Amino acid sequence: MSDTLIADVPLQPEDPREWQPSGKVSQAQELRAAETAQRGLPRGYKLPAAARPILTAAAKTDLRRSTLTAVGDAALFIGAGVTAALAHAVLPSALAWAISLVAIVVMGRSGRALECMVHEASHRNWQRQGRWNDLLANVLAGFPTASQVGEYRRSHMVHHARLGSDDDPDIIRYEQFDLEAMTGLSGGQLVKGVVRRLPAYNWSWYTAIGTSAVTLLLSGAWYAVVVGAVALAGDMRLALLTWAHMLVAFGLVLPVIRMLGEAGEHRFIAGNTAFNATISNLGWAHRWIIHPHGDGHHSLHHLWSSVPHHQIRKMHLTLAELDADNFAANIQWRKKVLENVRTGLDA
Repeated sequence: MSDTLIADVPLQPEDPREWQPSGKVSQAQELRAAETAQRGLPRGYKLPAAARPILTAAAKTDLRRSTLTAVGDAALFIGAGVTAALAHAVLPSALAWAISLVAIVVMGRSGRALECMVHEASHRNWQRQGRWNDLLANVLAGFPTASQVGEYRRSHMVHHARLGSDDDPDIIRYEQFDLEAMTGLSGGQLVKGVVRRLPAYNWSWYTAIGTSAVTLLLSGAWYAVVVGAVALAGDMRLALLTWAHMLVAFGLVLPVIRMLGEAGEHRFIAGNTAFNATISNLGWAHRWIIHPHGDGHHSLHHLWSSVPHHQIRKMHLTLAELDADNFAANIQWRKKVLENVRTGLDA
């Protein structure tokens, strides 16, 4: 990989100079930016000059922190499965099933968190240059979620560079599953909407992110190693029960959380810029379950995707205070899951 750092989205005048080769934009980047302006939504927000050094500082990656974050998520995913399996061996049946229910929700959320870390790695937000970004993200987060960073990156970069255009893979899925229609639904209606979409939605996700047969084999190998380790530490029954909890969490709970997350990220019908077509999801359920690791700050992410997960909330709060008349007053956001969109942080 070249020592030159290239931004993963077309560069704007206000982007930090460190993202540009030698402080200059290449001809290829200029052409790419011009093409995006013609085919994707315009940005719709300009960073105040006073915030530029803050953004530059916020764009610093921390490989160790990202690695430990993914290790924690993977450990929680595995540990919850083993705990639930052990519960069935030593506790009364009713209590064991209650623990299983809690465990698969925790595991589904952990899977969602790992997917968010794959997303981070697709923007090289674990490590800006070098081999560790993709390698560590694949082993710790990609294989347990049936994905690889390189495959995910190919489609996701189109989403950023062609946001809202006919080429945008996300808008294709929004239209295919009518995800914007899920906004503002009551609890019962929302459950019906999720159940109706779920079977086709779950399969289409892996098609959209480019999961290949090789990736599926590597994912299977990852699970075989984990389940094999549980069998060696305990016994085969414990390993199979752990595997069963993983299957339910991965095949049922994770897709529901992911669908709620994906449905809440954009409003392509009402929005006409990247800023107002992208929604930030800032409630407690978003932060802890649906959009972990800063993924809820989606408006800021589409403006500067190179701000990593451990900096994006701080950048959001700083910008909201520094630019109250524009950023804070006009950002599109939610406090509750798929409620109607609010305009301005005081709403």
